[in-house]
Amino acid sequence: MLDRRSQGYLAAPSFQAFYQQLLDTYMRPISRLLFPEIIGYDSQSFGFSIHYQPTTDASIRPHTDASSVTLNINMNLPDETFEGSELDVLDAASGDAVRFSFTPGSAMLHRGNVPHAAQPITSGQRSNLVLWLYGERGQIPPQGAQRRAIPARDRWVASSVKQDDYAPF
Repeated sequence: MLDRRSQGYLAAPSFQAFYQQLLDTYMRPISRLLFPEIIGYDSQSFGFSIHYQPTTDASIRPHTDASSVTLNINMNLPDETFEGSELDVLDAASGDAVRFSFTPGSAMLHRGNVPHAAQPITSGQRSNLVLWLYGERGQIPPQGAQRRAIPARDRWVASSVKQDDYAPF
């Protein structure tokens, strides 16, 4: 776990600084550009990793996240190959899926309320870093929240809200 509220979290100060910089410099501004309706619901964060392998944690059933926005990053090195473990993004109304191969080094940013699933991994291993943004006390935007254009200056401002003690799990 990357989060200070989790037992056994990665407390290395330099890693925590990198984690915060990743959120403030990239994830939050890009999320605000692509999903402006999340503004006001992006002051808090949670990070964790998932390790897929055929014998344990082979897949994840369809679900949504407890986040406004989720960033999934495949942490495998180019020579760390695996088979299967595609990511399905589901249409909430029809259930139709769009399938993505999650190659080493690739990333996907999506709204937390978008249903998705990981298909079974059949060989090798895949490690993902997952980062969530959400509002204070776990708040997320309502379904169908209005999108509004915002100036670039407003997108690239780090949150001044202190991390709360509410863990989204």
